[in-house]
Amino acid sequence: MLEALLLGVALGIISGLTPGVHNNTFSALILAYLSTLSNFFTPEEVAVIIFANAITHTFIDILPSIFIGIPDEDTALSILPSHEMVLVGRGFQAVSISALSSMISFISSLPIFLTFILILPLIWRLISALTPFFLIFVITLLIFSEKPEIYSGRLNIWLRRSYSLSIILLSGGIGYFAFKYSFLAEVRAGGNVFIPMMLGFFAIPVVLMGMRNTSEIPKQKIAIEFPRLDKVLIGSLSGAMVSLFPGVSSGVAAAISTAKLKSKEAYISAISAANTSNAILCFAVLFSTGLTRSGAANSFRFVVGYDLTHNEILNLILIAVIVASVSFLITLALGAVLSRFLVKTERISKLSLLIFIFIFLYTLFMTGLIGLLILLACSLTGMLALKLGVKRVACMGSIIIPVLIYRLF
Repeated sequence: MLEALLLGVALGIISGLTPGVHNNTFSALILAYLSTLSNFFTPEEVAVIIFANAITHTFIDILPSIFIGIPDEDTALSILPSHEMVLVGRGFQAVSISALSSMISFISSLPIFLTFILILPLIWRLISALTPFFLIFVITLLIFSEKPEIYSGRLNIWLRRSYSLSIILLSGGIGYFAFKYSFLAEVRAGGNVFIPMMLGFFAIPVVLMGMRNTSEIPKQKIAIEFPRLDKVLIGSLSGAMVSLFPGVSSGVAAAISTAKLKSKEAYISAISAANTSNAILCFAVLFSTGLTRSGAANSFRFVVGYDLTHNEILNLILIAVIVASVSFLITLALGAVLSRFLVKTERISKLSLLIFIFIFLYTLFMTGLIGLLILLACSLTGMLALKLGVKRVACMGSIIIPVLIYRLF
């Protein structure tokens, strides 16, 4: 069991450090090569690998967000608050805020986890009936969460909101057709249209930005900074709410939790907390209802099912505590290393180029030429969102719109 736990953590580190590659991708790969893994691990141990990978990823994935794709100073406000902190030598402090927020969120999610196990079977029909309304609410929230440019006129906010709606609809159209013809892309075991879609929307724009990076990066100060607990709680509750509904992800939870936040530190806290709580609580939804709200939960169910005993659930919680604690320490350690290593522009550019080549080859290998076409369409949409100054979480319309169409029609 120890070997399985360590492998899950290692896979979480790899997926977390690779921009745009989600732990769901690794879960799909585990299923693809399940017969091979069965020679070394029992089904229960494979499930632990998937579980540990999902938790570890939510701690580590802040690192490429902070240190890769750093913008010039005059565009920092339009990208990520963490980039602003890097540009003033506070990159590691952003890492510490994120790691502590994820850890606190994990701890606060444990009682919610147990509450879900007890209550969700009783109210699930109501939640299912509310799903279309919640998805419409999310679309509305994403549109109205857009903020006007500094010193802009009154009508600028409505222009930004129209841009957001356009990105939601455009990505929704891409997602609809990608899912409808997904059988064309799944040419490899473990391959699916999520791979080129998520890489295109969220990884390629950041990687291309890193390749063009010319900003002056100051020496990073290694110091711990603590998050505000109320902001962490906002993120945790958003992640919990989103875990109940299909078609929405932790990225949407982050958008909900940061809609009214202005502080860079608060923004990072809420996003990290939302990611971690959503990842762990998707398993609570699985164990209590049998339904999946993440790729990791779906893979877990395929391997060992979902009807676990109370003792098995408690054992998983204990494993989660160990994994979260280890992941917290690893995040801080890697953050310190990257703070020292990625202080030269040429290193970021070279690393971004390597990641770009990896994404291209990985997409081609897993999903073929159709996957590359999806990657191209999604990359152009993600770049358009950046160009228009729209939050790229609007690209989650690629999942929300198809699910909404399915539910309504």
